[in-house]
Amino acid sequence: MDFTEASNVAEARILGQAFVREHVTAEMVRDELRTGDGVSRPLMEAMGALGWIAPTWPESEGGAGLDQFQASAIFNAIRAAGGPMVGPGTTMLAANAIRAMGSEELKQAILPAVAKGELLICLGYTEPEGGSDVFQCQTRSVRDGDQWVINGQKIFTTYAHMADFCFLLTRSEPDSKGPHGLTMVVVPMDTPGIEIQAVRTMGYERTNIVYYSDVRVDDLYRVGDAGKGLHVMRAALEAEQNVAPSSRTPRLSDAAQEWALAAPDGRGGVMADDPVVRERLALLAIDAEVSDLLGYRVAFIEQIGGKPGPHAALFGPETYVKWSKEMIDMIGPAATIDWTDPEAVAGGVFEYHFRSAVASTIYGGSSEVLRSLIAEQLLGLPRSRPKT
Repeated sequence: MDFTEASNVAEARILGQAFVREHVTAEMVRDELRTGDGVSRPLMEAMGALGWIAPTWPESEGGAGLDQFQASAIFNAIRAAGGPMVGPGTTMLAANAIRAMGSEELKQAILPAVAKGELLICLGYTEPEGGSDVFQCQTRSVRDGDQWVINGQKIFTTYAHMADFCFLLTRSEPDSKGPHGLTMVVVPMDTPGIEIQAVRTMGYERTNIVYYSDVRVDDLYRVGDAGKGLHVMRAALEAEQNVAPSSRTPRLSDAAQEWALAAPDGRGGVMADDPVVRERLALLAIDAEVSDLLGYRVAFIEQIGGKPGPHAALFGPETYVKWSKEMIDMIGPAATIDWTDPEAVAGGVFEYHFRSAVASTIYGGSSEVLRSLIAEQLLGLPRSRPKT
């Protein structure tokens, strides 16, 4: 198998790195660490000006006409520099669903502004009693003429306090259960009746609880047919599993190697001289490479119109959790000092990864759910969950 990087991908990476030097400032990175918002409006606008919010869309739709590999190279360059990419990536999950299943009127109202980096969409899936099972949705939507009246609450709605819209899963048929009787609505976040409360996580991220009380939304903002939200939701979840693989394990590996080559070992050398340290770094580098290759597999299968499955979304976060813990163990207590302390090891990067890793195992579905999907859909094993 030829692993040589294509010239157009290398060129895209160079473009991404040049963009980083101009737009991803130290102040932006520090602000993201302080707030955990996952969003920078100036960064989104700069990306939008180049067609990089929706890089694989054609230029006629505000994209850059790139392939999946070029887009991944650019995004990885921005992420590696600490640029907040949760906002652009999550917005595109909803935007692609709207592009595929929304009405022409809704597409015109939403998509051009998304491509320009002017519009931010959060995801309203999870509810307090549902957890990873989004089809336990209890947030109600009731048709009232040309409007929907929405009541309920969602949790873990990242950057809801900054978003323009929420891609909201609702139950429009009151006697329905599970995946039946659902309707997807794109709710303007400045609509009366919406209340947002902050939730701080152990991984530096801010997320939110969002309450909807008699929120009225025009039928224009419905995505897909009423009561058929399952199809919209399924497409959005599959897309999330495809972007979730953007594993941070390679970034952790790079940081660990830099530390080992610079940290003194107390014997006149550096930690990289220790064969035990080298062995652990080698094993970490192998898992980082596999994470990257699984990400490329996602890009390739999407490029040819297939469905990649959740392999990368499972392997990447699981190895990230494993190795963030291993690096703390190898470096010692000093690695637990966070970025606010000037004496922190490598600027606090290992503490940051250790705290961030656990939450990554729920992106695109929890690890348990992803294992079930692999077992059922690819291995033909019996369902682990009853049908509803």
